[in-house]
Amino acid sequence: MRSGKPVTVYLHWKERDLLSHAPLVRLLWGTLIDELLTIYDDNQGRGCQPVLLLIDEAGRTAIPALADHATTVVGRGIYLWVAVQSLSQLEVVYGKARAQVIKDNMETHLYYPPNDLETAEQIAERLGKQSAYAHSQTLREGEETSSGLSEQGVPLMTAQEIMYQREEDVICFHRRLHPIRIRRVDWRNHEGLKRKHGMGVPELSPLPETADLPAYPGESEVERFADPDEALKN
Repeated sequence: MRSGKPVTVYLHWKERDLLSHAPLVRLLWGTLIDELLTIYDDNQGRGCQPVLLLIDEAGRTAIPALADHATTVVGRGIYLWVAVQSLSQLEVVYGKARAQVIKDNMETHLYYPPNDLETAEQIAERLGKQSAYAHSQTLREGEETSSGLSEQGVPLMTAQEIMYQREEDVICFHRRLHPIRIRRVDWRNHEGLKRKHGMGVPELSPLPETADLPAYPGESEVERFADPDEALKN
């Protein structure tokens, strides 16, 4: 955070290990965010660089205090990019109230074509309605006696239309702007991105050995390695 040179750190877990490593994932994210906030506050922001946290599969394992951090980190130059498979995932993992707090504090929402109807209906409701005319006619003994047009509001896009979009179509909501329909870039059609995709992985030096953390006086091994799952229940 205080380095003048941009640095990217990748933390990668195999998808099959996400559930078994959930306590470790939560502990790591919670510790990382807390330390970034502490460094910023201790230095009052002097010498600190902007930090972007890309949290993929955020709906698979709950990150401690993510809802609370979403309301405060941006003021310290820390930005969150959170990806979930569906909106219902947030409610299952974080609870309805905290899921709403997370959504409310995201400046930009990007929606790829959803697979579940509930998410598609929420997007359609957020897109709003447009004005359209409905045609009506009156028949008597099989013959038309009168016809007319009535103006009414219809969805800008129905939930079904949202679900049946092409894979590259994306619906974007940004605060204080009208909804935007954008298209995802296919890197295979751009020479510059194709060259970057072929770049080799840089060689990294191994992390230095670290000594075990000393136990506090009177602290038992059970207390020292508390289960992070229990902390989330409080």
